[in-house]
Amino acid sequence: MSRNNNSKLVSFTQSSGVELNINLIVSEKLSRQDQKLQTLTQYVEKYPSGWKKRLELADLLYAMGCLEQAVEQYRSCLEKQPQLIEVRLKLGKILQLMGKTAEAIEIYESALSVGTSPASPLLESVSEATRHHILGLIAVCQGETQGAIIAFESATSLEPNNPSHWLALGEVHMEREDVVAAKYAFDAILSLKPDDLVALLANYDALLEMGNLPEAQNYLVKAEELAPNDFRVLKRLAYHRCQRRLVKENVGKQTKQIITAALKLAPNAPDAHVLLAYYHIFRGEWEKGVTVSQQFTESHPNNPNGWYYYGRCLFHTGEYEKAMEAMLSAHRLYPDDCEIYRGLCEILHHSRQCRDMKFYTEEFYISFPSLLEEMLEKFPQRWNIWATVGRSLVECFGEIERGCWASEQGTRLQPQLPDAWFCHGRVLGLAHKHREAVEALEKGWDLSQLHLTASNQTSKSCSEVSCVQSVSAAVWLGETYQAFEEDGISRKCWEKAWDLAEELRYFDPVMADYWQGRVFECLGNLKGAVEAYALALNGQLLFPVRGEVEVRVKRLEGELRESV
Repeated sequence: MSRNNNSKLVSFTQSSGVELNINLIVSEKLSRQDQKLQTLTQYVEKYPSGWKKRLELADLLYAMGCLEQAVEQYRSCLEKQPQLIEVRLKLGKILQLMGKTAEAIEIYESALSVGTSPASPLLESVSEATRHHILGLIAVCQGETQGAIIAFESATSLEPNNPSHWLALGEVHMEREDVVAAKYAFDAILSLKPDDLVALLANYDALLEMGNLPEAQNYLVKAEELAPNDFRVLKRLAYHRCQRRLVKENVGKQTKQIITAALKLAPNAPDAHVLLAYYHIFRGEWEKGVTVSQQFTESHPNNPNGWYYYGRCLFHTGEYEKAMEAMLSAHRLYPDDCEIYRGLCEILHHSRQCRDMKFYTEEFYISFPSLLEEMLEKFPQRWNIWATVGRSLVECFGEIERGCWASEQGTRLQPQLPDAWFCHGRVLGLAHKHREAVEALEKGWDLSQLHLTASNQTSKSCSEVSCVQSVSAAVWLGETYQAFEEDGISRKCWEKAWDLAEELRYFDPVMADYWQGRVFECLGNLKGAVEAYALALNGQLLFPVRGEVEVRVKRLEGELRESV
């Protein structure tokens, strides 16, 4: 599997009119593309029965992002040389990326039945490992993630030194939010190819999901050293700097330069424009930031990701009703996307006003309860969906037993993931099931320490493991022990939370201030809580947490006045 790997983000319009962005991996940077395209096109027209130059033309069209034309040329190659298995797999992958899963399945299935010919060294046979890999690809297209995992695991066991099997396995694990298993697969690639950019960035994403920011940072640093001008690297680097609030003065200029470079590489990508939007929002220029995202939707009205990011910007700036409308626009264009469903759920969860309003798609009325049911039906293998639904059932509808049951399913899906237990413990705490909440939170805590022991010891201390989730878990654990009047244990938990928040400060200083404000409040230090909350608000703390903090500050300031 070649992996020195330039990427190209291209826009593709489906037959339905929906605009999608696809990240293509090309083996090399091509210069003088237009000249090569003209030369190859003329040759293929002059010698239509040949296939080698036609294959070169197909690869060039792919590298240029001309996917429909590339598909046509790949099909022509296979008509002339049906035994080119790698071409079939590439064609199937392109069709899969384009959302043409039925055609992709047909191509993959045809690859399993291709014969072999010893007459040409270019003709390939289907090895047993490749057969399992193809079966895994078919399962992915059919939405059968468990079948895909079994198939890709079989491929890795037969050919453990083939990175493509590990990458496919890791991607499926990420799809079902099993980040621990995904990281294991990506680590296997890096053991074979330490400079594999795809695996480095995949590991970075997995570690972010796990909350292990220090170790994730190590992968991003290495990726930046290898490919400082790659869009995938620039995108992650810009987001990381924005989250650290490196958006003003000289460091802000550097962040803006990174975003500008990303926009230049992918001017039609919503991922690039949303970086600019949040750059302005974190500078305190909220209206300007939202306008950036809005303008993208006006230029690309059929891009669901553009509407999704616009909805996120509106949600984070407190415009819940407008956010709901934008997210519904994304849902209408792309009705089966998990992140869009999650966005809708989050808005409804935090906005009672939106819950009381009526929103319609082209076919039916969307209600919060029906949305929760659809999420469970469409994404039953994602632990976080079960946790999200469980919390909404408990907090918004008072369905205690059903909500706790739903949340527990997340821990059954991912029993080795600390965050699954932390989220379940939070739901149990909200349901006033304090003893069970302590057990779940402690289970998550123990798992986080096990993951540290199993890691490469790149973190500096135990407290750095899963610092994002662990700081909140420590606060919740203290509150839960307080319900048992275990004041000594509560104080220790909150002191631990303070230390963890300080570890978080380098990566997200605003959330560090927020959590330290929570700790001050739990310990009864009202003045310290108000000061910490003020720092978070001044640092552009986003909604919905901002709304919560504004209410807390108003109440605490009243209590301070009364105590004078």
